[in-house]
Amino acid sequence: MTTTAYIFIGQSGSGKGTQANLLKQKILALHAESKILHFETGNIFRSFIHTDSYTAHKTKEVMDQGFLPPSFIGVHVWSHELINSYSGQDVVIIDGTPRVAEEVPLLLSASKFYGWNTKIIYMEVGDSWADERLRDRGRPDDQRDEERLARLKWFHDNVMPAIELLQASSTVTFVPINGERTIEEIHTDICEKISV
Repeated sequence: MTTTAYIFIGQSGSGKGTQANLLKQKILALHAESKILHFETGNIFRSFIHTDSYTAHKTKEVMDQGFLPPSFIGVHVWSHELINSYSGQDVVIIDGTPRVAEEVPLLLSASKFYGWNTKIIYMEVGDSWADERLRDRGRPDDQRDEERLARLKWFHDNVMPAIELLQASSTVTFVPINGERTIEEIHTDICEKISV
């Protein structure tokens, strides 16, 4: 049986985490026996930088200076989780990968290796919408204007090139979603477009 992988990608504040969780709940409601591997790469990354390894300390140091860690670190974080946790589940849901263009070929190689039917769900929102959502969600780092603006710029500089590569790939299904609507409207639209 082919595993379907749903990769959620979009700005910070685009609602990808919310929609990934709703999709998981919908699949389980329809098919209670489904085995789902769901991971949010941002949380895994934040956990990683608080471990006691030299690499984690160095990565945190680089990020604290406002720089992006090298892509091999990001790839390690999600690929390590995938290798350790994937056991042929029916459904894979990944929220927040890839983060840079260099990760795309590696994600596509994982998809090919496992024989996944991969759907990229791109949550499209404008900067002002994303900025408002970030302020509303109440995390301490979302309350500082310069950090939110840096995050939005980072998305355009780094994540958009990755999205463009995914959109151009013939080996995945690219599903653009208008994220500037209610949670319920977006969820309904996603389910219709991916036939869940």
